[in-house]
Amino acid sequence: MSRLIPDTLGGRIMVVLFVGLIVFHLGSLWLHQIGTEATLGSTREEQLAERLAAAKRSIAALPAEERDRMAHALSSASLDLHWTPAPTVGLANETSPRIEAVRARLGELVPELDTVGLRLGYAAGDSGSAPHALLGALPLPDDSWLNFSAALFRPAVPEHATLASTTAMAAGILLLGLIVVRLIGRPLRALSSAADRIGEPGQTARVAEDGPQEVRHAAQAFNRMQARIERLIADRTQALAAVSHDLRTPIARLRLRAGFVEDAEVARAIDADLDEMEAMITATLAYLRGEAETEERRQADLVTMLGTLCDAAADAGAAVTLQAPPQARLLCRPVTLKRAFANLIDNAVKYGGGARVTVEEDGPGLVVRVDDDGPGIPADQMEAVFEPFRRLEASRNRGTGGSGLGLTIARRAVEQQGGTLTLETRTTGGLAAVVRLPRSPS
Repeated sequence: MSRLIPDTLGGRIMVVLFVGLIVFHLGSLWLHQIGTEATLGSTREEQLAERLAAAKRSIAALPAEERDRMAHALSSASLDLHWTPAPTVGLANETSPRIEAVRARLGELVPELDTVGLRLGYAAGDSGSAPHALLGALPLPDDSWLNFSAALFRPAVPEHATLASTTAMAAGILLLGLIVVRLIGRPLRALSSAADRIGEPGQTARVAEDGPQEVRHAAQAFNRMQARIERLIADRTQALAAVSHDLRTPIARLRLRAGFVEDAEVARAIDADLDEMEAMITATLAYLRGEAETEERRQADLVTMLGTLCDAAADAGAAVTLQAPPQARLLCRPVTLKRAFANLIDNAVKYGGGARVTVEEDGPGLVVRVDDDGPGIPADQMEAVFEPFRRLEASRNRGTGGSGLGLTIARRAVEQQGGTLTLETRTTGGLAAVVRLPRSPS
Protein backbone atom coordinates (compact mmCIF):
# COMPACT_ATOMS: atom_id res chain seq x y z
CA MET A 1 0.00 0.00 0.00
CA SER A 2 2.84 2.40 0.86
CA ARG A 3 4.25 1.99 -2.67
CA LEU A 4 1.06 3.56 -4.09
CA ILE A 5 1.60 6.75 -2.07
CA PRO A 6 3.81 9.29 -3.91
CA ASP A 7 7.08 10.17 -2.25
CA THR A 8 6.88 13.91 -2.94
CA LEU A 9 4.83 16.51 -1.08
CA GLY A 10 3.24 17.71 -4.32
CA GLY A 11 2.28 14.16 -5.31
CA ARG A 12 0.64 13.48 -1.96
CA ILE A 13 -1.31 16.74 -2.09
CA MET A 14 -2.53 15.88 -5.60
CA VAL A 15 -3.60 12.39 -4.45
CA VAL A 16 -5.56 13.87 -1.56
CA LEU A 17 -7.19 16.40 -3.90
CA PHE A 18 -7.97 13.74 -6.49
CA VAL A 19 -9.52 11.30 -4.00
CA GLY A 20 -11.47 14.08 -2.32
CA LEU A 21 -12.81 15.37 -5.63
CA ILE A 22 -13.81 11.88 -6.76
CA VAL A 23 -15.74 11.33 -3.51
CA PHE A 24 -17.31 14.79 -3.77
CA HIS A 25 -18.15 14.22 -7.44
CA LEU A 26 -19.91 10.89 -6.82
CA GLY A 27 -21.63 12.20 -3.70
CA SER A 28 -22.96 15.28 -5.47
CA LEU A 29 -24.31 13.14 -8.33
CA TRP A 30 -26.00 10.82 -5.86
CA LEU A 31 -27.54 13.71 -3.90
CA HIS A 32 -28.63 15.35 -7.16
CA GLN A 33 -30.31 12.15 -8.30
CA ILE A 34 -32.02 11.55 -4.94
CA GLY A 35 -33.22 15.15 -4.80
CA THR A 36 -34.52 15.05 -8.36
CA GLU A 37 -36.35 11.77 -7.71
CA ALA A 38 -37.94 13.11 -4.54
CA THR A 39 -39.02 16.39 -6.14
CA LEU A 40 -40.40 14.89 -9.32
CA GLY A 41 -42.00 11.99 -7.43
CA SER A 42 -43.82 14.32 -5.05
CA THR A 43 -44.98 16.49 -7.97
CA ARG A 44 -46.23 13.44 -9.84
CA GLU A 45 -48.18 12.18 -6.83
CA GLU A 46 -49.79 15.58 -6.31
CA GLN A 47 -50.78 15.77 -9.98
CA LEU A 48 -52.25 12.26 -9.84
CA ALA A 49 -54.27 13.05 -6.73
CA GLU A 50 -55.57 16.30 -8.20
CA ARG A 51 -56.59 14.65 -11.50
CA LEU A 52 -58.41 11.84 -9.70
CA ALA A 53 -60.27 14.29 -7.48
CA ALA A 54 -61.26 16.43 -10.45
CA ALA A 55 -62.34 13.34 -12.45
CA LYS A 56 -64.43 12.08 -9.55
CA ARG A 57 -66.29 15.36 -9.23
CA SER A 58 -66.87 15.62 -12.99
CA ILE A 59 -68.02 12.01 -13.46
CA ALA A 60 -70.19 11.95 -10.34
CA ALA A 61 -72.16 14.93 -11.71
CA LEU A 62 -73.09 13.10 -14.97
CA PRO A 63 -75.82 10.55 -15.68
CA ALA A 64 -74.69 6.93 -15.51
CA GLU A 65 -74.83 6.44 -19.31
CA GLU A 66 -72.33 9.27 -19.88
CA ARG A 67 -69.88 8.52 -17.10
CA ASP A 68 -67.69 5.93 -18.85
CA ARG A 69 -67.42 8.14 -21.97
CA MET A 70 -66.36 11.06 -19.79
CA ALA A 71 -63.82 8.82 -18.00
CA HIS A 72 -62.29 7.89 -21.36
CA ALA A 73 -62.23 11.54 -22.36
CA LEU A 74 -60.34 12.47 -19.19
CA SER A 75 -57.79 9.69 -19.68
CA SER A 76 -54.23 10.36 -20.87
CA ALA A 77 -51.09 8.37 -21.64
CA SER A 78 -50.09 8.38 -17.97
CA LEU A 79 -53.56 7.93 -16.46
CA ASP A 80 -56.19 5.52 -17.79
CA LEU A 81 -59.75 6.02 -16.35
CA HIS A 82 -62.80 3.75 -16.50
CA TRP A 83 -66.21 3.98 -14.84
CA THR A 84 -68.00 0.78 -13.79
CA PRO A 85 -70.84 -0.03 -11.40
CA ALA A 86 -68.48 -2.43 -9.58
CA PRO A 87 -64.71 -2.21 -9.14
CA THR A 88 -62.76 -3.96 -11.87
CA VAL A 89 -59.69 -4.41 -9.71
CA GLY A 90 -59.86 -6.74 -6.77
CA LEU A 91 -56.79 -5.61 -4.90
CA ALA A 92 -56.04 -6.41 -1.31
CA ASN A 93 -55.09 -3.51 0.89
CA GLU A 94 -51.43 -2.70 0.28
CA THR A 95 -49.26 -0.20 2.03
CA SER A 96 -46.19 1.68 0.83
CA PRO A 97 -44.92 5.25 1.21
CA ARG A 98 -46.09 6.10 -2.29
CA ILE A 99 -49.58 4.62 -1.82
CA GLU A 100 -50.00 6.38 1.50
CA ALA A 101 -48.84 9.66 -0.07
CA VAL A 102 -51.46 9.33 -2.81
CA ARG A 103 -54.13 8.37 -0.26
CA ALA A 104 -53.23 11.32 2.02
CA ARG A 105 -53.20 13.74 -0.92
CA LEU A 106 -56.61 12.60 -2.10
CA GLY A 107 -58.00 12.98 1.39
CA GLU A 108 -56.45 16.44 1.61
CA LEU A 109 -57.87 17.59 -1.74
CA VAL A 110 -61.29 15.96 -1.24
CA PRO A 111 -62.15 15.96 2.47
CA GLU A 112 -65.43 14.15 1.86
CA LEU A 113 -63.66 11.31 0.07
CA ASP A 114 -64.02 7.94 1.77
CA THR A 115 -60.32 6.98 1.86
CA VAL A 116 -61.17 3.82 3.71
CA GLY A 117 -62.96 2.52 0.63
CA LEU A 118 -60.19 3.58 -1.75
CA ARG A 119 -58.46 0.56 -3.24
CA LEU A 120 -54.79 1.03 -4.21
CA GLY A 121 -52.07 -1.36 -5.21
CA TYR A 122 -49.34 -2.16 -7.74
CA ALA A 123 -49.63 -4.12 -10.96
CA ALA A 124 -46.77 -6.61 -11.25
CA GLY A 125 -44.78 -6.86 -14.47
CA ASP A 126 -44.22 -9.94 -16.53
CA SER A 127 -42.72 -12.98 -14.77
CA GLY A 128 -42.97 -11.32 -11.39
CA SER A 129 -40.76 -8.39 -12.32
CA ALA A 130 -40.83 -5.01 -10.61
CA PRO A 131 -44.25 -3.24 -10.55
CA HIS A 132 -44.87 -0.90 -13.47
CA ALA A 133 -48.26 0.71 -12.70
CA LEU A 134 -50.38 1.93 -9.81
CA LEU A 135 -53.90 0.47 -9.92
CA GLY A 136 -56.86 1.73 -8.00
CA ALA A 137 -60.61 2.01 -7.66
CA LEU A 138 -62.16 5.22 -6.30
CA PRO A 139 -65.71 4.87 -4.87
CA LEU A 140 -68.32 7.39 -6.04
CA PRO A 141 -71.27 8.61 -3.91
CA ASP A 142 -73.76 6.21 -5.65
CA ASP A 143 -71.54 3.17 -4.90
CA SER A 144 -70.22 3.01 -8.46
CA TRP A 145 -66.46 3.03 -9.08
CA LEU A 146 -63.92 5.11 -10.94
CA ASN A 147 -61.15 2.67 -11.89
CA PHE A 148 -57.73 3.99 -12.86
CA SER A 149 -54.26 2.85 -13.87
CA ALA A 150 -51.36 5.30 -13.47
CA ALA A 151 -47.83 4.72 -14.74
CA LEU A 152 -45.23 4.66 -11.99
CA PHE A 153 -42.69 7.44 -11.83
CA ARG A 154 -39.28 6.39 -13.08
CA PRO A 155 -36.35 8.46 -11.76
CA ALA A 156 -34.61 10.23 -14.57
CA VAL A 157 -30.95 9.49 -15.20
CA PRO A 158 -28.89 12.64 -14.64
CA GLU A 159 -28.51 14.53 -17.85
CA HIS A 160 -25.25 14.69 -19.75
CA ALA A 161 -25.10 18.41 -19.11
CA THR A 162 -25.05 17.80 -15.35
CA LEU A 163 -22.30 15.19 -15.70
CA ALA A 164 -20.29 17.45 -17.99
CA SER A 165 -20.60 20.44 -15.68
CA THR A 166 -19.57 18.55 -12.54
CA THR A 167 -16.72 16.84 -14.41
CA ALA A 168 -15.49 20.17 -15.76
CA MET A 169 -15.66 21.61 -12.25
CA ALA A 170 -13.60 18.70 -10.88
CA ALA A 171 -11.03 19.03 -13.70
CA GLY A 172 -10.75 22.77 -13.06
CA ILE A 173 -10.20 22.25 -9.34
CA LEU A 174 -7.54 19.60 -10.06
CA LEU A 175 -5.77 21.93 -12.48
CA LEU A 176 -5.87 24.74 -9.95
CA GLY A 177 -4.59 22.34 -7.29
CA LEU A 178 -1.69 21.34 -9.54
CA ILE A 179 -0.73 25.00 -10.02
CA VAL A 180 -0.96 25.65 -6.27
CA VAL A 181 1.15 22.56 -5.52
CA ARG A 182 3.85 23.68 -7.94
CA LEU A 183 3.85 27.16 -6.42
CA ILE A 184 4.21 25.66 -2.94
CA GLY A 185 6.87 23.20 -4.05
CA ARG A 186 9.05 25.76 -5.86
CA PRO A 187 10.51 27.38 -2.69
CA LEU A 188 10.93 23.94 -1.15
CA ARG A 189 12.92 22.80 -4.19
CA ALA A 190 15.04 25.95 -3.97
CA LEU A 191 15.64 25.25 -0.28
CA SER A 192 16.66 21.66 -1.04
CA SER A 193 19.00 22.79 -3.81
CA ALA A 194 20.64 25.34 -1.51
CA ALA A 195 21.08 22.68 1.19
CA ASP A 196 22.83 20.41 -1.32
CA ARG A 197 25.29 23.20 -2.14
CA ILE A 198 26.47 23.53 1.46
CA GLY A 199 30.02 22.25 1.63
CA GLU A 200 30.48 22.29 -2.15
CA PRO A 201 33.26 24.36 -3.75
CA GLY A 202 32.34 27.96 -4.40
CA GLN A 203 30.22 30.41 -2.52
CA THR A 204 26.81 29.19 -1.42
CA ALA A 205 23.79 31.14 -2.62
CA ARG A 206 21.19 32.54 -0.27
CA VAL A 207 17.61 31.36 -0.57
CA ALA A 208 15.11 33.98 -1.69
CA GLU A 209 13.04 35.09 1.30
CA ASP A 210 9.70 35.50 -0.45
CA GLY A 211 6.45 33.59 -0.82
CA PRO A 212 3.98 32.61 1.92
CA GLN A 213 4.76 33.42 5.53
CA GLU A 214 5.74 29.84 6.44
CA VAL A 215 8.09 29.61 3.45
CA ARG A 216 9.65 33.00 4.27
CA HIS A 217 10.30 31.93 7.85
CA ALA A 218 11.89 28.67 6.67
CA ALA A 219 14.09 30.53 4.15
CA GLN A 220 15.17 33.07 6.76
CA ALA A 221 16.04 30.32 9.24
CA PHE A 222 17.97 28.45 6.55
CA ASN A 223 19.94 31.57 5.55
CA ARG A 224 20.82 32.24 9.18
CA MET A 225 21.94 28.63 9.59
CA GLN A 226 23.99 28.86 6.39
CA ALA A 227 25.69 32.04 7.63
CA ARG A 228 26.56 30.35 10.93
CA ILE A 229 28.01 27.36 9.10
CA GLU A 230 30.12 29.63 6.89
CA ARG A 231 31.44 31.44 9.96
CA LEU A 232 32.23 28.13 11.66
CA ILE A 233 34.05 26.85 8.56
CA ALA A 234 36.03 30.08 8.25
CA ASP A 235 36.97 29.99 11.94
CA ARG A 236 37.93 26.33 11.71
CA THR A 237 40.07 26.93 8.61
CA GLN A 238 41.87 29.80 10.30
CA ALA A 239 42.40 27.80 13.48
CA LEU A 240 43.70 24.78 11.58
CA ALA A 241 46.11 26.94 9.62
CA ALA A 242 47.46 28.37 12.88
CA VAL A 243 47.66 24.92 14.49
CA SER A 244 49.42 23.50 11.45
CA HIS A 245 52.05 26.25 11.59
CA ASP A 246 52.44 26.06 15.37
CA LEU A 247 52.87 22.25 15.34
CA ARG A 248 55.23 22.04 12.39
CA THR A 249 57.55 24.77 13.71
CA PRO A 250 58.81 22.83 16.79
CA ILE A 251 59.13 19.69 14.66
CA ALA A 252 61.38 21.58 12.26
CA ARG A 253 63.47 22.86 15.18
CA LEU A 254 63.77 19.34 16.62
CA ARG A 255 64.80 17.98 13.24
CA LEU A 256 67.46 20.66 12.99
CA ARG A 257 68.79 19.85 16.45
CA ALA A 258 68.78 16.11 15.66
CA GLY A 259 71.32 16.85 12.98
CA PHE A 260 73.83 17.86 15.69
CA VAL A 261 73.46 14.59 17.57
CA GLU A 262 76.75 12.70 17.22
CA ASP A 263 75.27 9.22 17.75
CA ALA A 264 73.98 8.22 14.29
CA GLU A 265 71.62 5.57 15.67
CA VAL A 266 70.00 8.05 18.05
CA ALA A 267 69.76 10.62 15.25
CA ARG A 268 67.95 8.11 13.02
CA ALA A 269 65.55 7.23 15.86
CA ILE A 270 64.77 10.89 16.45
CA ASP A 271 64.20 11.46 12.72
CA ALA A 272 61.89 8.46 12.60
CA ASP A 273 59.88 9.77 15.54
CA LEU A 274 59.65 13.19 13.93
CA ASP A 275 58.54 11.63 10.62
CA GLU A 276 55.81 9.72 12.46
CA MET A 277 54.71 12.85 14.31
CA GLU A 278 54.58 14.83 11.08
CA ALA A 279 52.60 12.09 9.33
CA MET A 280 50.12 11.95 12.20
CA ILE A 281 49.74 15.73 12.20
CA THR A 282 49.23 15.77 8.43
CA ALA A 283 46.57 13.03 8.60
CA THR A 284 44.78 14.65 11.52
CA LEU A 285 44.75 18.10 9.94
CA ALA A 286 43.57 16.68 6.61
CA TYR A 287 40.71 14.90 8.40
CA LEU A 288 39.69 17.96 10.41
CA ARG A 289 40.09 20.30 7.45
CA GLY A 290 37.83 18.20 5.25
CA GLU A 291 39.97 18.63 2.16
CA ALA A 292 37.81 16.21 0.18
CA GLU A 293 34.90 18.64 0.27
CA THR A 294 36.80 21.37 -1.58
CA GLU A 295 38.12 19.29 -4.49
CA GLU A 296 36.33 19.53 -7.83
CA ARG A 297 35.03 16.37 -9.47
CA ARG A 298 36.47 15.35 -12.84
CA GLN A 299 36.88 12.28 -15.02
CA ALA A 300 39.73 9.97 -13.98
CA ASP A 301 40.97 6.46 -14.75
CA LEU A 302 40.73 4.31 -11.63
CA VAL A 303 43.06 1.64 -13.08
CA THR A 304 45.82 4.21 -13.68
CA MET A 305 45.35 5.59 -10.17
CA LEU A 306 45.63 2.15 -8.54
CA GLY A 307 48.54 1.19 -10.80
CA THR A 308 50.53 4.20 -9.59
CA LEU A 309 49.89 3.27 -5.94
CA CYS A 310 50.74 -0.41 -6.46
CA ASP A 311 53.94 0.42 -8.36
CA ALA A 312 55.04 2.80 -5.61
CA ALA A 313 54.41 0.17 -2.93
CA ALA A 314 56.22 -2.51 -4.98
CA ASP A 315 59.20 -0.19 -5.47
CA ALA A 316 59.34 0.19 -1.69
CA GLY A 317 59.71 -3.60 -1.40
CA ALA A 318 56.10 -4.57 -0.60
CA ALA A 319 54.37 -7.55 -2.21
CA VAL A 320 51.61 -5.70 -4.06
CA THR A 321 49.83 -6.87 -7.24
CA LEU A 322 47.07 -5.38 -9.39
CA GLN A 323 44.52 -7.25 -11.50
CA ALA A 324 42.24 -4.90 -13.44
CA PRO A 325 40.77 -4.22 -16.88
CA PRO A 326 42.71 -1.92 -19.23
CA GLN A 327 40.64 1.12 -18.21
CA ALA A 328 37.90 2.09 -15.75
CA ARG A 329 36.93 5.75 -15.98
CA LEU A 330 34.61 7.45 -13.51
CA LEU A 331 33.65 10.93 -12.32
CA CYS A 332 35.32 11.51 -8.96
CA ARG A 333 37.61 13.64 -6.80
CA PRO A 334 40.88 11.97 -7.87
CA VAL A 335 43.20 13.23 -5.10
CA THR A 336 40.76 12.30 -2.35
CA LEU A 337 39.99 8.89 -3.83
CA LYS A 338 43.68 8.18 -4.38
CA ARG A 339 44.39 8.97 -0.71
CA ALA A 340 41.62 6.53 0.29
CA PHE A 341 43.09 3.66 -1.73
CA ALA A 342 46.60 4.57 -0.54
CA ASN A 343 45.40 4.12 3.05
CA LEU A 344 43.80 0.74 2.25
CA ILE A 345 46.91 -0.56 0.45
CA ASP A 346 49.16 0.78 3.21
CA ASN A 347 47.07 -1.02 5.86
CA ALA A 348 47.19 -4.27 3.87
CA VAL A 349 50.98 -4.05 3.52
CA LYS A 350 51.51 -3.01 7.14
CA TYR A 351 49.27 -5.59 8.82
CA GLY A 352 49.02 -8.32 6.15
CA GLY A 353 52.49 -8.36 4.63
CA GLY A 354 51.21 -7.48 1.15
CA ALA A 355 48.17 -6.54 -0.92
CA ARG A 356 46.32 -8.00 -3.89
CA VAL A 357 44.23 -5.33 -5.59
CA THR A 358 41.48 -6.35 -8.07
CA VAL A 359 39.07 -4.18 -10.07
CA GLU A 360 35.85 -5.63 -11.51
CA GLU A 361 32.88 -4.25 -13.44
CA ASP A 362 29.61 -4.36 -11.48
CA GLY A 363 26.79 -3.19 -13.73
CA PRO A 364 26.81 0.62 -13.68
CA GLY A 365 29.59 0.70 -11.07
CA LEU A 366 32.97 -0.72 -10.09
CA VAL A 367 34.13 -3.00 -7.30
CA VAL A 368 37.66 -2.73 -5.92
CA ARG A 369 39.01 -5.37 -3.50
CA VAL A 370 42.17 -5.02 -1.45
CA ASP A 371 43.02 -8.48 0.01
CA ASP A 372 45.77 -9.35 2.46
CA ASP A 373 46.96 -12.42 4.38
CA GLY A 374 47.19 -10.83 7.79
CA PRO A 375 45.52 -11.83 11.06
CA GLY A 376 42.28 -10.05 10.13
CA ILE A 377 39.91 -8.20 12.44
CA PRO A 378 37.44 -9.70 14.94
CA ALA A 379 33.86 -9.66 13.66
CA ASP A 380 32.65 -7.41 16.48
CA GLN A 381 35.30 -4.81 15.58
CA MET A 382 34.56 -4.52 11.85
CA GLU A 383 32.72 -1.21 12.26
CA ALA A 384 34.64 0.07 15.27
CA VAL A 385 37.87 0.41 13.24
CA PHE A 386 36.19 3.10 11.10
CA GLU A 387 35.81 5.41 14.11
CA PRO A 388 38.27 8.34 14.19
CA PHE A 389 41.48 7.68 16.14
CA ARG A 390 40.37 4.09 16.84
CA ARG A 391 43.18 1.50 16.63
CA LEU A 392 43.01 -2.16 17.63
CA GLU A 393 46.73 -2.08 18.48
CA ALA A 394 47.18 0.70 21.01
CA SER A 395 50.95 0.87 21.32
CA ARG A 396 51.36 3.43 18.49
CA ASN A 397 54.95 2.35 17.94
CA ARG A 398 56.76 2.61 14.62
CA GLY A 399 56.15 -1.01 13.74
CA THR A 400 52.38 -0.73 13.97
CA GLY A 401 52.15 3.01 14.03
CA GLY A 402 49.45 5.21 12.68
CA SER A 403 46.99 7.84 13.75
CA GLY A 404 43.88 5.67 13.61
CA LEU A 405 42.47 7.85 10.81
CA GLY A 406 43.37 5.82 7.71
CA LEU A 407 40.14 3.82 7.46
CA THR A 408 38.07 6.80 8.64
CA ILE A 409 39.43 9.02 5.86
CA ALA A 410 39.06 6.21 3.32
CA ARG A 411 35.40 5.52 4.15
CA ARG A 412 34.49 9.22 4.13
CA ALA A 413 36.15 9.69 0.73
CA VAL A 414 34.33 6.66 -0.71
CA GLU A 415 30.95 7.74 0.70
CA GLN A 416 31.41 11.26 -0.74
CA GLN A 417 31.84 9.52 -4.09
CA GLY A 418 28.45 7.82 -3.49
CA GLY A 419 30.01 4.42 -2.79
CA THR A 420 30.51 2.08 0.15
CA LEU A 421 33.54 0.67 1.97
CA THR A 422 33.20 -2.54 3.99
CA LEU A 423 35.60 -5.02 5.55
CA GLU A 424 35.23 -8.79 5.16
CA THR A 425 37.07 -11.72 6.67
CA ARG A 426 38.39 -14.00 3.92
CA THR A 427 37.58 -17.70 4.16
CA THR A 428 41.25 -18.57 3.54
CA GLY A 429 42.44 -16.09 6.16
CA GLY A 430 43.21 -12.44 6.06
CA LEU A 431 41.10 -9.35 5.48
CA ALA A 432 39.43 -7.90 2.40
CA ALA A 433 38.50 -4.23 2.01
CA VAL A 434 35.66 -4.02 -0.54
CA VAL A 435 34.94 -0.68 -2.21
CA ARG A 436 31.86 -0.25 -4.43
CA LEU A 437 31.82 2.92 -6.54
CA PRO A 438 29.29 4.33 -8.99
CA ARG A 439 30.75 5.71 -12.20
CA SER A 440 28.86 8.94 -11.64
CA PRO A 441 28.01 10.00 -8.04
CA SER A 442 24.41 10.98 -7.40
